Amino acid sequence: MQRQYLSQLFSQQFISVLVTVSVGLAIIPSLPVKAEKSSSQQTRVSVAFQPPAGQGMPNRTAGGASRTGNNCPILSANQTQLTALVPALQKSNDISSNLTGLTIEGTPTFYFFVPAMAAQEGAFSLKDENDKDIYQTRLPLSGKTGIISVKLPSDVPLKVGQSYRWSFGLVCQAQSPQQQPEVVFLTGEISRVQADSALSNQLQQLTLLEQAAVYAQNGIWFESLGILANLRQNQPNDSMLASKWEELLKSVGLEEMAQQPFID
Repeated sequence: MQRQYLSQLFSQQFISVLVTVSVGLAIIPSLPVKAEKSSSQQTRVSVAFQPPAGQGMPNRTAGGASRTGNNCPILSANQTQLTALVPALQKSNDISSNLTGLTIEGTPTFYFFVPAMAAQEGAFSLKDENDKDIYQTRLPLSGKTGIISVKLPSDVPLKVGQSYRWSFGLVCQAQSPQQQPEVVFLTGEISRVQADSALSNQLQQLTLLEQAAVYAQNGIWFESLGILANLRQNQPNDSMLASKWEELLKSVGLEEMAQQPFID
C-alpha cells in the first residue's frame, strides 16, 4: 500500500521540467587518461561551470525541496535542506529556472545532499518525456548527514537526444495508521547529448582533472561533477582536488556542499 502511494505521489506531484536542449556534442565511451601532469599545471586548471547555449547563469533561487506533510523534520535547526548537486538554470526569455544538467553517458550518477532527518529511506524515480517510468529505486538511509549517489543501472541507459525527469525524495513513515508516509522531494531534468569528434579527440589527450574542466566549460554538468566527486573520494586529503571541487560547486551556487562528506 505504501509503495503504491509513493508511486502515485511521484507521478502526480513532481513538477514537470520542460527544457529543450540542442547541443552539437558526441558520445564518448571510456576515454583514455594521460599521465598526470605537474601539480602546478593542474592547479591552473579552471573547473568553473559554463551553462549550455540558450540557458542562463546558475541561479539557486530555484530547486528547493517540497514536502507532503510534517513528519520529516530536520533534526538541526541550522542544517542545510535536501539538495541536488545540479545547477538551477534559466532558459532564454524565461523567468523561471529549473534543476537541469547535460550528460553524454548512458548511465550517469546523481548526487544529493541528505540532511539528518527522521527519514528511513530515499526514493529515486526517472521518467521519460512521455511520463513513462524508466527506473525506480529505494535507498536505506543511515541517518548521517552528507552526500549520497544514485547511479543508473546499465539495463536502462538514457537515449541520446532525449530528456528525462528525475525525482528524489526522503521518506518518513506515518506516525499513525491513518496517515500516509511523508516525502520531502526534489525534481529536475537530465538530457543526454552527443559530443562532436573534436571534443572527443581533445578529451583523449587530457588528465581526469582536465577532462572535468573541459566538460564544465562545455556545459556538460554530470561528467564534470562525477569525475571530481570520484577524485575527491579516492584522494580525500588532496588539498588541490578539494579546492577544485569547491570551485565547481561554487560556480553554480552550491558552495555549502563543498565541505560535506560523502556517505554510503
